[in-house]
Amino acid sequence: MKKKINIGIIGKNFGHKVTYKVIKKIKSFNTIAFCFKSNSYLKNNKKITIYKDWKKLLNNKNLNAIVIASPPETHFKIIKEAIKKKIHIFCEKPVTKSLKEINQICNMIKKKNIIHSVNFQFPNIGAFIFLKKKILNNIKIKKINIEWFIKIPRHKRSTWKDLHKKGGGIFYNYLCHNIYYLNELFGELLIEKSIKKPRKNPKSLIIKFRNIKDNFIININFKILSVSSKKKSNHKIQILSNKGIYLLLSKTESVKDKFYLKKSNKIIYKPKIDNEDFRISPMLKNLRNFQKSIINKKIAKPNFFDAQKVHSVINKLSS
Repeated sequence: MKKKINIGIIGKNFGHKVTYKVIKKIKSFNTIAFCFKSNSYLKNNKKITIYKDWKKLLNNKNLNAIVIASPPETHFKIIKEAIKKKIHIFCEKPVTKSLKEINQICNMIKKKNIIHSVNFQFPNIGAFIFLKKKILNNIKIKKINIEWFIKIPRHKRSTWKDLHKKGGGIFYNYLCHNIYYLNELFGELLIEKSIKKPRKNPKSLIIKFRNIKDNFIININFKILSVSSKKKSNHKIQILSNKGIYLLLSKTESVKDKFYLKKSNKIIYKPKIDNEDFRISPMLKNLRNFQKSIINKKIAKPNFFDAQKVHSVINKLSS
């Protein structure tokens, strides 16, 4: 496909503030439509049609692909309709709010000539790329400890992000990141133990995974901190190996924080210092991969089948 790939974006907040900004960096993409409940965004841009109903957007005959950046509880219906119309799909995580829904989608999309991709971002962050390319092939892992503490801002926060049944909460809004990058970096995992309090919509979570291939343990300690807590937000991945201790970490206090990598307390990877939202660069890599997959008619990564594996683990942990 040498011509421009016509894109429609569904979703106001992340869709406009981040996704649209990233798409404009890819020359072969041409944003022709947006779906907002309010047309206050882009109202002076005559090249982009604004829809209030995603069904009408999908009826645009010039559309080649969509980006779904709306709340997770809307994804299932949008994806099913896009598959029927043979429209390529790039979707924010989580793809759906249940394992049942992602299973139905994966069954629908098998043997269809449709490219589908999911915006799992962590493996595209610089420190993660450095770890995978430069370190992991040269060490034998003994154990991994992950600590992720986060303080949630209350100002203008979407309500779905706190609710498991709407595709949010610890499992869908946060843990799906962990599961995907752990699978991507270290391979398939087996759940050995999990503790959650309270059970239905926990604010803290302790999980013990075992790596199936190499038989090492991965411990995860996740907490949503109260605003008054003296503990600071952070995301630490400690890797104990035959060649020392590696620590991949970020303070995660804002979207401008970056991950860096240490070995035995010495920094071996440091990100470039800039003020760009750290989600931009990883998403750009995923969207470029999506674009190349459309052009070359090859399966994109990560895709709905990768998301299905993540949802399967979440289903076991949250049941």
